[in-house]
Amino acid sequence: MLPTLAVCASFLSPQLARPPAESRAAPQPRCSVALALTLGQQPRSAVELLQLAQQLLALEPTPLAVAQLTDAIDYPRPAAIDDAGGVMPRLADALKRQRRAWLLVALLREDRDKYVETVSFLKIPRDELPNRQASPHFEKSFALGEPLVEGLNAEGLVPDCALEDVPMGENPLEAHTGIALLARAGETGVSRNPERSIRGLIDEMRRFMLSAEGVAASSQQEVLVRTLRTLMTPVLPPFYRIFMGGLVPRHDPGDSRVGADPKWLADGVQWVRARLPFGRSYLEPGRQLGPWFYAPALTAVVAPYAFGFLVGPASLNRRADGEVGGLVVEKCKFLQESSCKGTPLRLAPPSCVTTIADRRDIECQWSFGEAAPPPDEDPTWPKGCVVGCTSREAMRELSGGGPAVRACE
Repeated sequence: MLPTLAVCASFLSPQLARPPAESRAAPQPRCSVALALTLGQQPRSAVELLQLAQQLLALEPTPLAVAQLTDAIDYPRPAAIDDAGGVMPRLADALKRQRRAWLLVALLREDRDKYVETVSFLKIPRDELPNRQASPHFEKSFALGEPLVEGLNAEGLVPDCALEDVPMGENPLEAHTGIALLARAGETGVSRNPERSIRGLIDEMRRFMLSAEGVAASSQQEVLVRTLRTLMTPVLPPFYRIFMGGLVPRHDPGDSRVGADPKWLADGVQWVRARLPFGRSYLEPGRQLGPWFYAPALTAVVAPYAFGFLVGPASLNRRADGEVGGLVVEKCKFLQESSCKGTPLRLAPPSCVTTIADRRDIECQWSFGEAAPPPDEDPTWPKGCVVGCTSREAMRELSGGGPAVRACE
């Protein structure tokens, strides 16, 4: 009876119950004991597995259905024949987890608040959640520290990460990316750091950020854009703009940047335009037709390879609105090594929302294709400097003597 009681308890929980007015307009579904027992029964044959699949497809994306399915996963009822490690139970478990993932995605798209309440009540592994923002940690235990108010201590600072540092190596591609970033950082005018690693890059970028030329966020983003253009070689950027942004090539003789649209490409597009029977206005030089619908998803796929040197291990997930284009960084390499949230905030592209999902383990959520709000208007961004930051006082002086706790933003 444990699964059934857990399902009914989750259904009766105030967190998952509907408002009284809505309940009178549309009666709540009853807690189906038979359905819970059926979902939890281990199949013994292909026929029973097929029947289970049909029942899973019939589930609606509601908190109750997710609760029933979670109970079926956590407390499976053994079949008459003890085959707990057999093929059928493993297939059944995989089907249940896959269906739960799709139900959570549908719930996230439909009602994010209800999604957060559901995953906060049920102990679903975080790596099986489509989006981890605002979801609690059940797998990790954090030592109780000083009392916090809205995530800040008595000095208005964000506590340092509560977990031990994670050793993060670099594969050959990440090492090449890091060397290129260091080379570009050397063009900013600061002295070179002899250490060819993430720590060397952090040191140079911090000194550039603390300089009169680099204190503006636009200056740091310009360095990043120039670096990315160099990494992509002169050939890729024009086609990337077409394929991802839907930008019609336009040749500018005065544009000497790496990756500028070449004359032959712009002329070729205009040659095609001149021969079209209609729709010529769409191919006007410099016109942007995108970004295309697939751009956020493909960017999320490419980002771990392009920025792995900076952020460390990452995996694909969903954005806060349930759409594709999300990327979750398990423990941000840059934040771990720098204890500074200002530099990665300034380096993030404007079309990407960067969120520190949990300050205790500096897990970060990237959401491509969404316009990033200003830090002071973003409720998910920590409203204070990190305790271990070494740039706080220098940033306050450069910003004209303003509050040190948020000078880097």
